[in-house]
Amino acid sequence: MTGQSPPPPPDPNSPPQQGPAFPPPGAYGPPPGPPGPSGPVGPSGPLGPPGPLGPPGPVGPVGPPPAPLRRGRLIGLIVAGVVVLGLVFTAATVVGKQRRDAAGPTGPVKAEHCVNLRTESAPSSSTKTIRQARRVSCTAKDAKAKVVKVVKAGERSAFVLPMGQSEPDCPDGADAVMNVTLNDKDKRYWETCTRNLAGPHPGDPGAGGGMLGAGDCVGDLQIMGSEEPCTGTGWYGKVVARVPAERDCPASRTLETARLSRFGGSTVPRPVVCIGAGGKVLSSGDCIGDISFMVNGPQKQACSSQSAIAKITARVDTRKECPSGSDKFLEAENAYRPVLCLHQIRPTFDEKIKSLGGG
Repeated sequence: MTGQSPPPPPDPNSPPQQGPAFPPPGAYGPPPGPPGPSGPVGPSGPLGPPGPLGPPGPVGPVGPPPAPLRRGRLIGLIVAGVVVLGLVFTAATVVGKQRRDAAGPTGPVKAEHCVNLRTESAPSSSTKTIRQARRVSCTAKDAKAKVVKVVKAGERSAFVLPMGQSEPDCPDGADAVMNVTLNDKDKRYWETCTRNLAGPHPGDPGAGGGMLGAGDCVGDLQIMGSEEPCTGTGWYGKVVARVPAERDCPASRTLETARLSRFGGSTVPRPVVCIGAGGKVLSSGDCIGDISFMVNGPQKQACSSQSAIAKITARVDTRKECPSGSDKFLEAENAYRPVLCLHQIRPTFDEKIKSLGGG
């Protein structure tokens, strides 16, 4: 190859040279083939900043107001909900009460609670037994008596022995004293004064049971006098009051007194029993028999009987208080009304004997 020198550079002042003209188009070739498979998508570029907001469009016409709420239905739904809740609460309350009743009552025992035993009128006895009762609901079928006062609480031993009748300070009308437990196995007990839910009531005045009080009758004081039914015969006297001391007895109605005591010497509430007229108690207008044969003092005798020797004119504290018409008297030591003022009807046996002796 021979070396050739390069062509000279074009003259910038020369006019542009015309290239060859395009040839005329040829005939159309065959249609294009199917597209080839697409390549993998490349990662997207970052978003550009948002363009400016365009002007707001025209405001359309105002539509009709919204329809009002259906309050009636809403209130109805709320009321229905309250009724349902009320039924659920009531059912829960009833179920809870039934469960408590099934479990039995709980302590402590109080007044107005009920027990499963009642007290019947029984023959008089100087020693009674405190019964063991169980507390029950007052609506239960086995409710027999109601507690009117709780005296004290205690605990019983494994060996339950009959207990002598206590004389607590029970309210008037109490039928009995019972030791009440919550169940048969409970060692705790409450000593209570009780009254039957239905009659008869031994604690009513004169009925012969319950606690000794005003209106009751007592048996012979010489033989551990005890309460007797006033409807019977043979009772000694009628109680007008039960008080702490003799000075508290109603003076205008009291003729004799008696003092209650317990075995062992423990204190009895309101131990003094004030006794008035009636029964075997001697009072103004009664007649007495011959004291010559009476070991335990003068006794009543019918004034129409030939055995009556004197008529009582008064019972007083001193001889000076005997009324006019009294010609004899009898005096007892340590008695509430110690002087018995008398008007003699006929001579005693001793007086007759003395008259026979010429003395």
